[in-house]
Amino acid sequence: MRLTDYSPLDRHEKVGLSYSGGKDSRACIQLLRNCLHEITIYHLDTGDLLPEMRENVSLVEAFAPRFVRIETNVTEWIAANGLPTDLMPYSHHPVGRLMGEAKRALSSRYDCCYANLMLPLYERMRDDGITLLIRGTKRVDMPRLPVMSGGVEGGMELWLPVLDWTHQEVLDYLRSENVPLPRLYDHMHGSPDCARCSAWWSEGRAAYLKEHYPEVWADYDARLQVIIDAIAPSLARLRREAGVT
Repeated sequence: MRLTDYSPLDRHEKVGLSYSGGKDSRACIQLLRNCLHEITIYHLDTGDLLPEMRENVSLVEAFAPRFVRIETNVTEWIAANGLPTDLMPYSHHPVGRLMGEAKRALSSRYDCCYANLMLPLYERMRDDGITLLIRGTKRVDMPRLPVMSGGVEGGMELWLPVLDWTHQEVLDYLRSENVPLPRLYDHMHGSPDCARCSAWWSEGRAAYLKEHYPEVWADYDARLQVIIDAIAPSLARLRREAGVT
């Protein structure tokens, strides 16, 4: 196991740990298990967690001295703003809809995540006076980290204890600590914050949902069909423009 530098805790009295229910933030909790009396664990529930992720969260809530659950309603947000997608046709952009180019709304994956996950979590931590934010982000999770460990944004220092770990190192560590792991990690690296999210196609949820949660999969698949139908006209025009037959 890699050595952990705990010195960031010495600089702050108000410490928050963002716990999604997934393996990486769970590894942070395990690494800091002897310091949890001085850390508030924050979990944001969009209302669309997989059952095993809800169970994971409940297990942590049961032993954490300080646990805050924040709830948003992603289904209501989607009804008002459109299904999130990894490909946004111009006609479904708010400007396009204003001009009547599409009847049904779609939204960007990042707009949905920001409104339902990132902003509510940040606002609650800010209101609570948190000055050190702990997250389970790793370098392998994204090409470039928006804020590095030790950086400060919005008055909060960011600490990423598993920054340089691999997916396998996280899994091996949790198993060595006898931390129960959801079965989804036998199929994918990450755990979805929203089971039915119609974006983040790289997560490979379809096969897993179809096998273990067929009713959820049916809803998920119906959402993907809406995206396919919305993308088709723009893709056809692009192929014609590029001379692709």
